[in-house]
Amino acid sequence: MEQIKKKIMWQYYLILGLGLVFLLLAIFCFRNTILFLKNGDKATATVIDLYRYESDGIVFAPIFTFRTKDNQLVTYELAEGTDSPSWKIGETTTVIYNPSDPSEVSLCSYFRVFIWTLVLLSIALPLLVIGGGYFIAARFIL
Repeated sequence: MEQIKKKIMWQYYLILGLGLVFLLLAIFCFRNTILFLKNGDKATATVIDLYRYESDGIVFAPIFTFRTKDNQLVTYELAEGTDSPSWKIGETTTVIYNPSDPSEVSLCSYFRVFIWTLVLLSIALPLLVIGGGYFIAARFIL
């Protein structure tokens, strides 16, 4: 019985270890995001065009333009598009950009800013619960 318990145990160490790695990556991404928000400048961006491309049908990606505090004009194309235009030409939104590198831009919305932190946490938490739960159960129940 002890031999079977030891064989299964390494898998839970692996699950717990992966959970810790993903948690550390999530913390690192969160820290970088907070630094970006703290050090970044906000600007109002305007949709100047919709880029059309083929990807299982026609997809539209908005192209934004905004002015930095140094009065530099920056054009930014959103990396993803939709099959029906979700943006209209002339529509405005708030963007956050890196003042030292204005090409580093993000639309100012919760999901767009914290996407990688949320994805990594959604992977880390179940792994930590499963891996850590086994060791708690092994101590008090098994």
